[in-house]
Amino acid sequence: MSLSTSTLERLPKIQKGLITGLNREEIGKQCNVTEKTIDRDITRWVDSGLFEVWLKEEWMRHHIKVSKKHPIEAYRQLTKLLGQTLTHRMELKEEIKEIKLVWIRDEPNPTNKIPTT
Repeated sequence: MSLSTSTLERLPKIQKGLITGLNREEIGKQCNVTEKTIDRDITRWVDSGLFEVWLKEEWMRHHIKVSKKHPIEAYRQLTKLLGQTLTHRMELKEEIKEIKLVWIRDEPNPTNKIPTT
């Protein structure tokens, strides 16, 4: 999904607003649009995959600043985040397996044989 020209024009203000902790209504006021427009922009941004790229870049920028001041704490936080990410991925894989298993069980099986995947 590509972003519209108007969304791309608002994106720098949306990014700055998110970094500074503004909510959608406040960002909308800065962009002279409604909260719903900002919500749609953010949804499209997330769906495009570009939000995740931006988030990772922002996180790395912040991590570099923190690691210069407090390298041990930065390492601990990075390790914690990595552990959470791996755990989340493992949970998602398990959910997908369960969904597939339920789907296979719900399919008609005229031979009454258990399908193997």
